[in-house]
Amino acid sequence: MNNSGNKIFTKTVKSWIAYDAGNSAFATTVVAAFFPIFYLQYWASSMTELEASVYYSWALVISNVSILLSGPVIGAITDLNQSTKKSLTVLTLTSVFFVGLLYFLQAGSWMLALTFFVIANYCFCVAQIPYDKILTKISTPNNFSIISNQGYAWGYFGGGLLFIVNAFMSINPSAFGLASQAEAIRVSFLMVSVWWLIFLMPLLLNFKETKEVNKSKNSIIQSIKNIVSTFKSVYKYKNAFIFLVAFFLFIDGAHTVIYMASTFALNLGLETNAIIQALILVQIVAFPATLIWGYVAGRFGDKLVLYITIISYVCIIIYSTTLSSALEFYLLAAWVGCVQGGIQGSSRGLFGKLLPKEKAGEFYGLYNVMGRAGAILGPAMVGGLLTIYGNVRIALLPIAILFILGGLLLTRVKNEIT
Repeated sequence: MNNSGNKIFTKTVKSWIAYDAGNSAFATTVVAAFFPIFYLQYWASSMTELEASVYYSWALVISNVSILLSGPVIGAITDLNQSTKKSLTVLTLTSVFFVGLLYFLQAGSWMLALTFFVIANYCFCVAQIPYDKILTKISTPNNFSIISNQGYAWGYFGGGLLFIVNAFMSINPSAFGLASQAEAIRVSFLMVSVWWLIFLMPLLLNFKETKEVNKSKNSIIQSIKNIVSTFKSVYKYKNAFIFLVAFFLFIDGAHTVIYMASTFALNLGLETNAIIQALILVQIVAFPATLIWGYVAGRFGDKLVLYITIISYVCIIIYSTTLSSALEFYLLAAWVGCVQGGIQGSSRGLFGKLLPKEKAGEFYGLYNVMGRAGAILGPAMVGGLLTIYGNVRIALLPIAILFILGGLLLTRVKNEIT
């Protein structure tokens, strides 16, 4: 039993998992918590909250549309030039750099803050393409799911651990020798950069990639041709294509639930510290839950995990329409923490079994694009319904349809291993 585990979790695999513990700090501390709050209250304090929110929304759209357009091309280029490791390194270092720059911005610097955030978020998301592709190079399809879930689990642990430290810093800055909450949050951005960089190092040292054998001055043009070829031959990889459409639908719903969490909290009258506490709860619950989902996926298959988590999300949305207190919001946060890692880890693990290995970068480019598209369309749909009805509970209800349609389409994926 131990020998089997050792064969699965090689030094390279452990290094791959460690990277998730590093980059998740950006997802938790920067994206989910401190940037949107600090942007409104500090960098954009000179304008109304509505005006600042509009600019922030457009910044997200610009970042995610850029990912939507360039993701498949970048993935295809890594296939063509065998530049997976190089792409991951450059994208990660760029994101680390711009996150660190946020520390130096003073009050009122909203334009620079948004610019740095757009670049950092773009590189963070696109770096997932070579990162996900590495999974197909360091393990076998039978082990994709357990390794993928381990990555997400330790991502929640690592990102959550740093976030807890940063949260306590912001709540009680004097205990850390800091003058104010604003200074504590600025220091938190710097800590994310250092943390992420530390956890990048093992993967750079231990992952050995085949030297580039197919360099071309026209690699971008060739990669675009390869993508067109992939779409033309979509029936050859029918399971992967059907799964991508299903993934687009249900991950769209999952993203929307996460992005609307703060709006829910504000509607319930929760203060900033309470929202941060709810986000901490998600991280604490998600770590052990994701490990359990990894075991379930390895024993019973990824599709079962996806069915259970999809049904759970439908129940979460229905339950959210009845919320009337902060305690119920905390319970909802814990519930989301229970299923979030499962739906993410098993999606990545299952897709790794369906794609042709020689096109892993290209297909994971499409996979991440589908995830990013969900980050555009879902919130846009909710925003439109909010404009019409002015009620966040009503606006979220149709998101359940996305989960249901995605789940139904998932039943059409016949084989887990191509």
